[in-house]
Amino acid sequence: MTQFQAAPHPEYVERASSRVRVYTPSVVLEGSHHHPHGVRLSDSLRNQVQGEKYMLLTDVDIIANDGTRSTANFVLINSQHASVIIPLEE
Repeated sequence: MTQFQAAPHPEYVERASSRVRVYTPSVVLEGSHHHPHGVRLSDSLRNQVQGEKYMLLTDVDIIANDGTRSTANFVLINSQHASVIIPLEE
């Protein structure tokens, strides 16, 4: 009898992380955007905004229009509210 061995995490996709700055009407967010490994950041961001309703950032610095600063472990942004997205590294 052969032994069947399942993949350890079949739903897991290796991801890369890149820091980005996202401008919205009310805040500026700087955080890590996670995208599939081997996919260019610019392609991932374009697909994110065109095809996804929300964009997830982790380890986020939040700067309000009045200069108030705060942080968050993660932020979920409605992609339609992202006016400008600037890669801080690639």
